Amino acid sequence: MHRRLAGGGTEGDLRRMATGLAGRGHEVHVFCARADATVPGVRVRRVPILPAGRLARLVSFAVLAPRAVARERWDVVVGFGRTIRQDLVRVGGGTHRTYLARMEAAGLRPRVRGPYHRAILRIESAAFGAGGHRRVLAVSRRAADEVAADYGVARARIAVVYNGVDLDRFRPAQQATLGAATRRALGIADGTRVCVGIGTGFRRKGFDLLLDLWRTRPPADARLVLVGGDERLARWRREAAMLDGRVIVTGPRADVEAILAAADVVCVPSRQEAFGNVVLEACAAGVPVVTSRRTGAAELLAGALAELVVDAPEDPAALAAALARALGPEHPALARAARACAEQWPWSQHLERLEAVLAEVADGR
Repeated sequence: MHRRLAGGGTEGDLRRMATGLAGRGHEVHVFCARADATVPGVRVRRVPILPAGRLARLVSFAVLAPRAVARERWDVVVGFGRTIRQDLVRVGGGTHRTYLARMEAAGLRPRVRGPYHRAILRIESAAFGAGGHRRVLAVSRRAADEVAADYGVARARIAVVYNGVDLDRFRPAQQATLGAATRRALGIADGTRVCVGIGTGFRRKGFDLLLDLWRTRPPADARLVLVGGDERLARWRREAAMLDGRVIVTGPRADVEAILAAADVVCVPSRQEAFGNVVLEACAAGVPVVTSRRTGAAELLAGALAELVVDAPEDPAALAAALARALGPEHPALARAARACAEQWPWSQHLERLEAVLAEVADGR
């Protein structure tokens, strides 16, 4: 169950999971309010919800989707967030309670919470309550920590299964061809170093911190390219336009592999991130990653790659030092280490681990 199918992040994970499980011989149904994408081998079932306003849409799907599912018999019911009852709650974006706390502490959200965010917290509380789930599937230890701390879920009920990556879609070999063409299309001169940030929700991803860095102490001869959606996208583009061409804000793009092929380093200094698929995707493309310890995928980075992980994304000196190292003489070795890291986490392995958790839940049911 998830409200929509189209999009990246959680929606992309849902489509890949559903398609992968169907390809392994399972019968998979997806219950959603917006059947705005096709999923090969999967039956998409639409849940009618109240159309008036985002609060009504949120609450009606949270209640009506589990009711629609309950009319039939299933081996496992998986909720992808913001539904009040399921067998398995998948935590792919962290808890909303921690998200609000992080953003409020950074002064990026008012401490007075409106009806919409209060409703999300009530739905989340129901989902993680005794009657809301049998097990929790977290995509990182960080996400598991948030669920345990925020809602008191016992560790024994939380399974950690890291996401995998498509090692064929993201490859270092694409840099010379696809990467070069993408740089030309973006108007970036040969020899200029490129730092890329990819994600939806610029403040959550810490992209405002990158803009500040390029405003005050930009790495020498480096362009910053920010890719993704945000409700204030026009504002970020205006800020980028004031930096003499040093920053490009593209908006959402489907060709993530092309952007990564054009990158010398990927930087996602997230304030809260349960996993962060772009970290593994960049590694698979042979691109070193600068990220924060608040990003779940940082748990997979070891050795010299782990030294590019900053403790606090709001520390500009630490960000600048990590970027300088990633773009410095160690870059070729870091690029090789990145690809080697990604090769330990293929998507097929993720599906096998997911299958094992689903089987446990089905047996318990």
